[in-house]
Amino acid sequence: MSQPKLSIITINYNDAQGLQLTMQSVLEQSFRDFEYIIIDGGSTDDSLAVINQHERNINHWVSEPDKGVFHAQNKGIDQAAGEYLFFLNSGDRLTSESALSDFINHPEFKGDVIYGDYQFDEGQKVYPDSLSPFYFMKSSLPHQSTLFHRRVFEKMGGYDESFKIAADRAFFLKCYLSEEFKFQHIHYLLTHFDLSGISNNPEYLQLKREEDEMLFKQHFGVYYDDLKSLAKSHEYLADLQRNSAKGVWKRIKKRLSK
Repeated sequence: MSQPKLSIITINYNDAQGLQLTMQSVLEQSFRDFEYIIIDGGSTDDSLAVINQHERNINHWVSEPDKGVFHAQNKGIDQAAGEYLFFLNSGDRLTSESALSDFINHPEFKGDVIYGDYQFDEGQKVYPDSLSPFYFMKSSLPHQSTLFHRRVFEKMGGYDESFKIAADRAFFLKCYLSEEFKFQHIHYLLTHFDLSGISNNPEYLQLKREEDEMLFKQHFGVYYDDLKSLAKSHEYLADLQRNSAKGVWKRIKKRLSK
């Protein structure tokens, strides 16, 4: 069998409804040059019934206890044979039946870390074309709308499982700072993002903040304090702009338009 263009990896734990939505969006794609890998964490709900229902369209699946999200994603990486790897976790879904075809056949589809945009129930998020170390102090890239060339993982290894929430941000930053890979943005809403995951759960906000600080110190080293000061200055200027007359009027017009 020739190497597939894409390995799609879905991880799941006790989210049968989300898994059904995700798998359906994958299996309905007009683009077919992919293998599909399901890593389930030993679910006790109806997830296995969903997997069994679609088993003939799955190239590899396993259901067994794991050590969390990023351990599961690393298990998926170990099984992947595609030229590019794509993580579409349970609950997330592609925006249309042609989404993968549109994205992969886009004239700007080139490079090692190719990221698009995403939508959610009440809006969308569009990412910048160019990145900087300072950008990663403020935000990250969307794992659910990013395709990684397999050489990224061959050179950098997998996700750092010591992080429970921020391992994807740490991985993006490590890849960026290595200067080994080409990052490419495609202006395309590739996925519909499920905001109910752990990274958006208020209960884990403090842990997220602690892990973010840990990864910044780890990767920025002696430049950490300077970048932290720059980030605080940027937040202060952004607050001034939001609270200016122009900023207040802009928010009023946005609310009125709804």
